[in-house]
Amino acid sequence: MRGLVLAGLIALWPTQLLAQTSSDAPPRPPLCEGAITRLGPPPLAAPDVDLWPASTFAATGREDAALDDVLTRASGAMGTDSMGAAVLDADGLWSGRAGANDAPLFWWASAGKLAVAIAVLQLVEEGAVSLDDPVSRWVDGVPLGERITLGMLLDHTSGLYSSNEAASVRADPRLRTIDELVAVARDEGSLFCPGQGWRYSNTNYWLLGAVLEAVEGQPLDQILTRRIVERAGLSGVRFVTPDDAVSDMQSLPPPDAARGEGMVHPAWVGAAGPMLATPEGAVSLLQAVLTGRLLPTERVRSMLDLPWPMFDQPMAYGRGLMLYEVPEPGRPLTWIGHSGGASGIKAAMVWSPVDQAYAAVVLTGPGSAEAAANALLRTRKRRQSPAGT
Repeated sequence: MRGLVLAGLIALWPTQLLAQTSSDAPPRPPLCEGAITRLGPPPLAAPDVDLWPASTFAATGREDAALDDVLTRASGAMGTDSMGAAVLDADGLWSGRAGANDAPLFWWASAGKLAVAIAVLQLVEEGAVSLDDPVSRWVDGVPLGERITLGMLLDHTSGLYSSNEAASVRADPRLRTIDELVAVARDEGSLFCPGQGWRYSNTNYWLLGAVLEAVEGQPLDQILTRRIVERAGLSGVRFVTPDDAVSDMQSLPPPDAARGEGMVHPAWVGAAGPMLATPEGAVSLLQAVLTGRLLPTERVRSMLDLPWPMFDQPMAYGRGLMLYEVPEPGRPLTWIGHSGGASGIKAAMVWSPVDQAYAAVVLTGPGSAEAAANALLRTRKRRQSPAGT
């Protein structure tokens, strides 16, 4: 029976939730002059205030045999190469690994965008930049850069082409400079006028990384270490450098050519996915964000003022933070957090208001980090229920 329950929880989630490409991209825009007609669905409503965490949990370690069992069975059922997970709640911090080698850190792919967004919003709080500032102030050559604001980069409403999707980039995987990435986006053309629609684009966060470096006068990894790791007192979190050997990271499986996957290296991705972390470090980072340790609470909540629906997935994107509509029969659930996906890696770190708990899951190989997080949270709920429901 427990096996059937786990299988059902896993089946509720698709195995690739953070889509990097979309086959139904809107047509390329004309000159973007005058009034423009909005494309796509409108944003969702912002989450109610009572869905945000109201207190901070101490990350004291604890054991939980039921969660250990779910982690092992989920990893086996999905066929992952390795999986790491953590759950943080009022009882403390549980964590576990399955199939992992001795390397302490995992790559969290696009989930690392959360750290970049927080650093940018810290600059906004300090008055160094404004969300209405055009990106052309710091980076030359961005198509329509005088009309694309930092706010549009944060929430993926800039219309910029995601340069990693270009055939030329996929055929020649390597580290590229921001000028090279901008040139690819310019050659491919914008997908819509700035502010006209929504589409996930790594180019947005590459540009935000360039803005951070221009304003701060430091490399991105140093900026994020100072503003995120040191400010929140985190352990088990670091950010990649362009020449990073990532010798402390769980290795990635080879790309699946049949699925059109190309070779990728965390150091090549930069500001679009710069974080290496343990599951414990990732879950502590999310708690630090949502409980106001890195930004004032009102600024954090404003990250989900306008959550834009993400393709046909049960989630929406704000300013570097995601809102999830968990597909669980009988009672719709809401999560707040960020997911990541790349060749050979899936990751998610989420806050579940109904459970009053955080979960972080990262895996290499096939599988769904969100499905595993859901299984862990549901098992925790049943374990804590006096009636066993």
